[in-house]
Amino acid sequence: MSLYRYFASKKPLPTVIALEENHFGEQFEVLPCRQNPPIAAGGQIQKPNIYKVRGNKNETFLNQLVDYIKDNVEEQNRVEFWSIWHSEKVPSRNIHRINPQQITIEDLRFLNENENCCIKFFPKNNK
Repeated sequence: MSLYRYFASKKPLPTVIALEENHFGEQFEVLPCRQNPPIAAGGQIQKPNIYKVRGNKNETFLNQLVDYIKDNVEEQNRVEFWSIWHSEKVPSRNIHRINPQQITIEDLRFLNENENCCIKFFPKNNK
């Protein structure tokens, strides 16, 4: 079984492509999914723009992820970040809402727990 991480967005997001070929899969990358929605997401992701997030879950990855979110995610774009095991569901208790400009590495520590979860970067009362 594989754990996948995705950004899902109402509007397109910038891609990040690793330049060093020798480190494929280790560096932080944000790449458009070839299939929307991806089969691995188990039907939970409903946004039109979906991006696979790659990279080792270390401090460098978490710092790059925080920087990417702060630089590219706006609340009005209704972006979601998913960490999900192939074809499993994210329980409602593991869906969180965070202001993208206030996110920290500590907010992303759940990635090390390898649980199905989602962060929604917009207020609860917005549709």
